[in-house]
Amino acid sequence: MLDKKVLYTRAISAVVFAAIVVVLLNYSRLTIFLFLVLLSFFATYEYIKIKLGDRAGLREKIITPLLFGVLPVAIDYFMHQLNFIGFNVLLFITLVFDFYLMYKLFKGKDMLEKNEIVIYFEALFYIGIPVLLASNLLLIGLDSKSIIIFILILLIWANDTFAYLTGSLFGKNKLMPSVSPGKTIEGFVGGGLFTLVVSILLFYYFNTFSIYFYLILGSLVWTVGTIGDLIESKMKRSYGIKDSGTIMPGHGGFLDRFDSFIFVLPFVILMVYLFL
Repeated sequence: MLDKKVLYTRAISAVVFAAIVVVLLNYSRLTIFLFLVLLSFFATYEYIKIKLGDRAGLREKIITPLLFGVLPVAIDYFMHQLNFIGFNVLLFITLVFDFYLMYKLFKGKDMLEKNEIVIYFEALFYIGIPVLLASNLLLIGLDSKSIIIFILILLIWANDTFAYLTGSLFGKNKLMPSVSPGKTIEGFVGGGLFTLVVSILLFYYFNTFSIYFYLILGSLVWTVGTIGDLIESKMKRSYGIKDSGTIMPGHGGFLDRFDSFIFVLPFVILMVYLFL
């Protein structure tokens, strides 16, 4: 059933947050870098807080996000030291790690981890390195390709919004009830179909790349993006946590809002370098 109060809260916070993100991504290279730094820091902070719980002190909450979240993006931005081989090695490792998370999700394995060093490197390849790869796409002079990140965010928001609406209005069959009881098959299908429609509209609006590229991008958001959302839900459920944070009323934290975006990034970047 559609809760109008929850929908209103989600809509207001989403509009405000979306406006901030749109401005940051379209103003200058510095504001794009600022967006990536904020995303990487707060998402890593929330990840560490979820994984370590009461064990997380000042070092874990501040120093670790700076080292494993912000530092890789900052080095890439200021020094441009990531060459072709380094880029592809990091992309390969990140994709392997993402497939490992998919395996744990579909095999019903928990996302618990007690070793702090392992948790830090999980955060690096779950958040820090994907954002670094996005930094390359946005900031290292790839011309029209840089708009892909902006389009990707729009498609993810479309998928999330329409999945929520169709699921609330028509949802009866649970998608993965043990992981995310609120998600339904109807919401998944509805969100995906609307995302493909939005992909076509964005193709005509931006007039860049082929329509097939937009449809593949929309399909990745629909499938891989949803899997990324489920993985974060599984992680939170493993630790008995509802939201990763409270920065966005009705949405949760940075990780809740950008889990799909972060998870789908390596797959989108692979597609860009294979087909563009």
